[in-house]
Amino acid sequence: MKKIILLIFCVSFLFLLGCGGSRSLSSPKTYATAEKEKPSENSESSAIEENKQKETAQNNDFLDAVLHTGKKVKQADSTYTDSILEIPEHKEESTRELVESIFYASADVDDSASAVDDDLWRQFDLAEEYHAMGVVANREAAWEEAQYYFEKSLKIMANLDVESDSSLTPEAAKYTQILENIIADYRIALRSLGNLTEDVSSAVLIERFGDIGSRLNSDTMIVYTDEQHKITYDIPIVMNERVKKSIVYFQTVAKNAFTKYLQRSKRYTPMMVRILREEGMPEDLIYLSLVESGYNAHAYSWARAMGLWQFISSTGRMYGLDRSWWYDERKDPEKSTRAAARFLKDLYKQFGSWDLAMAAYNGGPGRVSRTIKKQKTIDFWKLRLKRETMDYVPLIMAATIIAKNPEKYGFRDIEHEPEIVWDEVIIDKCLELKVIAREVGCSLKDLQFLNPELLRRYTPPNMKGYKLKLPVGKKEKFLAAYDDMPSPKETSWVKHKIRRGEAISTIASKYGVSQYAILEANNLSRRSEIYAGKTLIVPVPLDRDYSRSVKKPSNRKAQNSIYGVRAGDTMWDIARAFGTSVQALRRENSIVRGSRIYVGQKIKIPSTAKKLKKKNSSGSKTYATISAGKETKSTTRAKLKTKNYKVRSGDTLWDIARKYGTTTSALRKINGLGRSSRIYPGQKLKVATNVKYVIHKVRRGETLSAIANKYRTSIARIRANNNIDNPNRLGIGVELKIY
Repeated sequence: MKKIILLIFCVSFLFLLGCGGSRSLSSPKTYATAEKEKPSENSESSAIEENKQKETAQNNDFLDAVLHTGKKVKQADSTYTDSILEIPEHKEESTRELVESIFYASADVDDSASAVDDDLWRQFDLAEEYHAMGVVANREAAWEEAQYYFEKSLKIMANLDVESDSSLTPEAAKYTQILENIIADYRIALRSLGNLTEDVSSAVLIERFGDIGSRLNSDTMIVYTDEQHKITYDIPIVMNERVKKSIVYFQTVAKNAFTKYLQRSKRYTPMMVRILREEGMPEDLIYLSLVESGYNAHAYSWARAMGLWQFISSTGRMYGLDRSWWYDERKDPEKSTRAAARFLKDLYKQFGSWDLAMAAYNGGPGRVSRTIKKQKTIDFWKLRLKRETMDYVPLIMAATIIAKNPEKYGFRDIEHEPEIVWDEVIIDKCLELKVIAREVGCSLKDLQFLNPELLRRYTPPNMKGYKLKLPVGKKEKFLAAYDDMPSPKETSWVKHKIRRGEAISTIASKYGVSQYAILEANNLSRRSEIYAGKTLIVPVPLDRDYSRSVKKPSNRKAQNSIYGVRAGDTMWDIARAFGTSVQALRRENSIVRGSRIYVGQKIKIPSTAKKLKKKNSSGSKTYATISAGKETKSTTRAKLKTKNYKVRSGDTLWDIARKYGTTTSALRKINGLGRSSRIYPGQKLKVATNVKYVIHKVRRGETLSAIANKYRTSIARIRANNNIDNPNRLGIGVELKIY
């Protein structure tokens, strides 16, 4: 009877609070695997926000009233409970958990969405981490380091390829914000850089010329030898001041980068020439790809363009280049070359000259048309277009001139990479690349290199007739094993059967992923409608384990009253774990209703939380130490001791700084080197040997940025001192030396 009374009371309480209930979402089902349905709260509930002035104690008093005999508590809707519950002491704790679960789940269903930790947001965090390192390097005038970090950050952002209309999704807004911040700080580094490294992106090659092109002197162009054979062109080439300055730029500032591009030139140009011939186009247009991408299928630009021919998403779709969560055909060498040939053909028909066609390829046909109409000239060299477009055509002409006779302009002994060739097979089922590589006897890296359009380690599901490239000679092995190759059963996605009343947003919340990821995985637009009974593919992190996604309150610990959000956490989970309310958490952390929480985010637990004291743990201690390894509390600066280091071939200041746990700026200072000073093999440099440091033990949710701020040092210095290559792999419990 007591159990029945308790059940009736709980149901009544839910009705009084919610008045309408909530829809449930189906549990995830992996491919060919069905799991039991589990209820979940509807994150789009329209419940009225509770009074923010309601004290945390009131909520806890209500729980006590449910558990103890004869206590009556008035609720917000002026309803009293007169039920007298006599609960045996040995069952009190389990009953409290039941009622707590009901109370916190009902109190605010907007907070039922799991902490967002899908791959898209993880990559945002990593890009911001690299950006922060670049900013620190900028402050230290370590321009080469800054360039390295900004390039890493830009590469991450480019691979995410989020749509640019920032007003429609949180992901697009975040993408735009991060990208704009990176570009702004990178431009600072570009103004102070000397030469561009060979790993620089093609977008930076064009941007850097815009910064310094006017300062270059065309008279300094060096011609080393006369032509040994006659050079011909099938697009108009001129040798005016702007083209000469472009040649000087490639000979000096951008020589390392341009040399790397020439080394890659044989990768795809035979294929490009074949397609251009088939389309009836000039073969010298292959040098447009040289400037656009450096013949790199994974090249990206600040304008969100991608691939060998740098298509933006909208133009790519116009010319048949599809994109989804699984693949991006802008990175397909053959398909993108075919699309570029047809796009350039259309531009030539529109403008009647290759100068203007190439300008329109860069700046857009609409802008070029308007400029021609406004300025009343069709002479490219007289048009005043945006700076990048005015630089673009001379750079292509300069690249064409050098690439056809590199020795003449100082590019000697180019070691060309071999032409990329492959066998092709047609498949009708989803396969894992790792399985294919094992069956045919090649590496996963080889398969990914041949198929740059694949964004995941799988061929696209639900696609018939997909053309997969294999290393030459592996086709027969593949065909022999194809029928026995299994389609993935449990991979990085799950199948979700849509239930009545569900929206993309509620499904995304259920799995802790972004709406963007679901839309991309299913080739849906934001305006697409979904229907009950249909199945969606939901991409989830590979390490997501749904059987453990609901964490017990006892597993959550606070560090000095600070809790780090974990995967799957919700606001009401955290509130329940520490014996407080969602409203109290919001007030303490200035979190507005409906705001997202993220993995690693720090949540301060209110001091009124009932379970805070037993869930608090003391932080790991750090201690000061010197190179001898003895602990010391002294913060006095010891006299700097140094030793000599003999520079070896291939060494850079960055390499040496990392080896000895210091920074390039510190090396420059003790050796009297300027920012533009060069080091050479055999040179002796002084390196410090007795730098003081403290030991910091990494805690859950900590980032390098937070640690650097705590000790008033730089991210670059922490990475250098601890040989950290990937800040995204900062393990919990790792001990860092902080100098």
